Amino acid sequence: MEDYVVTIKTKAYGEIQVAEDSYIHFKREILGFENYHYYYLIEMRDLPTFYWLQSREEPDLAFIVVNPRLFKPDYMLSIDDIDRDLLEIDENDEIIDFAIVNIPEDINKMTMNLLGPIVINTTKRIAIQAISLNNDYGTKVSLFNPDKEVYAEQDRNEETAKNI
Repeated sequence: MEDYVVTIKTKAYGEIQVAEDSYIHFKREILGFENYHYYYLIEMRDLPTFYWLQSREEPDLAFIVVNPRLFKPDYMLSIDDIDRDLLEIDENDEIIDFAIVNIPEDINKMTMNLLGPIVINTTKRIAIQAISLNNDYGTKVSLFNPDKEVYAEQDRNEETAKNI
């Protein structure tokens, strides 16, 4: 059977070629982006640790994602039965998960969302943004100090309050 290649437009690389059937179907969409259901996972050319989660429907919509265990080795994915059902997980399916990364102007303040991981059943090419059952995880966990939750706005407000 031949693999068919299609050209897609991406936010990071312009037009690239991908296998036509390599897209991932989000059965539960990314929070705030409910109108987008299909994405490609594209390895970053200069930073192979990171990936682009590129929308098939909107070329300007892409998320940077990373395997959270590379920065927080003790991270454990914990999802509920509803999420498992949405992912149609069988015992032989391969499941991978990613954290969405936020890169501010100061890259030393990069964070990852461990509370809302992207979970992909690679066998069936189905994905969801899950809500972690582990309440110890946050939405802005520092990549460079993964045991610290980053609340830049809250920290600024507290500092301002101290100065008043």
